[in-house]
Amino acid sequence: MSGQGLEHEHQRGHQHVAAAGPGPETDPVDPVEAALDRLRAGGHRVTEARRAVLEVLATGEGHPSADELSARVQDRHPGIHRATIYRTVDRLTILGVVTHVHIGGGATAYHLAPGEPSREHLHAICSSCGRIIDLPGDLLDPVTTWLATAADFTLAPAHVALSGVCGTCRA
Repeated sequence: MSGQGLEHEHQRGHQHVAAAGPGPETDPVDPVEAALDRLRAGGHRVTEARRAVLEVLATGEGHPSADELSARVQDRHPGIHRATIYRTVDRLTILGVVTHVHIGGGATAYHLAPGEPSREHLHAICSSCGRIIDLPGDLLDPVTTWLATAADFTLAPAHVALSGVCGTCRA
């Protein structure tokens, strides 16, 4: 990997850094429908709550916590109970349609899991302002390989965020 990336800002201080590639980032497939297709292919039901959670996550408005996700779903679908939303997020995570990242302080943030052949991305969080930055999924491959070889350790970097300070906070 060259270390260069394309950056674009999302709402709420969320930033995505993608590996530089041959063309612009485009995804002609509706992410909600793709996730629902994965559920159906696995023999799982598509419920109103599942669709609502997926729709909110597909908006691309950062990596919401369970509380933020619940509030956004209830704003759009007031008839879906908060407990149902939490159970739905847990179930969608178990089914691999939603993924989470531990961002420190016991907090967990959620986003849609990539479909095949995509690869899960990594995360960095600014310890000053809390901005979450998406990183290319292969960024830590050399570290993962080294740990496996030298320390007989299997790293799962997609479930925790790297901590540091963003350029805005350093300025």
